[in-house]
Amino acid sequence: MADAGRLMAELRETAAELQRELRSVATAAEQMTSVTVEDDRKAVKLTLAKNGAVEALVLDEDWRDTIGEAGLGAVVSLCYQTALGKRFDQLMGGFEEQDEDDTPVTIPAPQFQLGDPTTSSAAEARSEILDAIDEARDQREAYLNKVNQKGSEVRDAVNSAKTVTVSRRGTTITGITLDERWVRNTNDGIIEREIVRAMNNVMVMAASDRQNTYEGFPAVQRLMEMTRDPQEMLRRMGSIR
Repeated sequence: MADAGRLMAELRETAAELQRELRSVATAAEQMTSVTVEDDRKAVKLTLAKNGAVEALVLDEDWRDTIGEAGLGAVVSLCYQTALGKRFDQLMGGFEEQDEDDTPVTIPAPQFQLGDPTTSSAAEARSEILDAIDEARDQREAYLNKVNQKGSEVRDAVNSAKTVTVSRRGTTITGITLDERWVRNTNDGIIEREIVRAMNNVMVMAASDRQNTYEGFPAVQRLMEMTRDPQEMLRRMGSIR
């Protein structure tokens, strides 16, 4: 019983430390603001919103002479990468600016009692969990290969008019290609709007890909869902109640 008490005390201490870290992350994220960057020639100005979406793209009135129509996609992409870097610096700066928080975090003792693992329902739950572990282990290598492949492959997305092509690797935009004839014959406001729309659509697609990670791997998904609430899993196995 003493060992169990010591274990629970250690778990509460670990949970308190985790809560402090999560509070730090939440505070730094809350303090983030939009980020605006310009290229060296001040031809392109791009703004990322607080949530990371592309909020605005503004082309200088002389951009065609400054960077040329053929260079617009590359400059927009460079501005986007620069803005991402500034967002990261902003987040890390938020961590560093926070004073060391020694405020104690109280984690209440868990409200449960020892259960009865000898019941048929507990035995059935244990069997189900063990089966899920075995099946997930069989799918592990293929699942990890899929995750790694999705994270490294370059994918292109084209707008409906086929005038803006946005390339991404995983969830990061890596390049923008524009139809030169369209750029040459289109006013700046429409160009700005279509590029912003295409970039944000690609980020929505990337988020959808993350949600579909488990597609084709039901055992891995089932195991992850089972272990999402460890206390509930212990209840099902009869260890606690």
